[in-house]
Amino acid sequence: MNSMQLVGLNTKWYRYQNNWTQEVFAEKTNFKMAYISTIETGNANLTCKNIDNIAKTFNIKPELLFEINTAQKAKELPQRVDMYIKKKNKAIKSN
Repeated sequence: MNSMQLVGLNTKWYRYQNNWTQEVFAEKTNFKMAYISTIETGNANLTCKNIDNIAKTFNIKPELLFEINTAQKAKELPQRVDMYIKKKNKAIKSN
């Protein structure tokens, strides 16, 4: 697994933990939604500035975006995380 794949999986993990869709995360980071998808699939060549932006948005240290253990957990997430988050948010709102 290369560093961009690590950052991508960890970004997906922290986004899931915060219960944010890609749309919400894009708004918080000022990134385009397509860029979020590119990051999470490990295909974005991120700058240090963007890594810092992601970490700041999650309120974590940037080095946590390179954690292999967290990335391994992220591999276990549902393929369509946004659909899962939307269902979960809808259920919370209806209670």
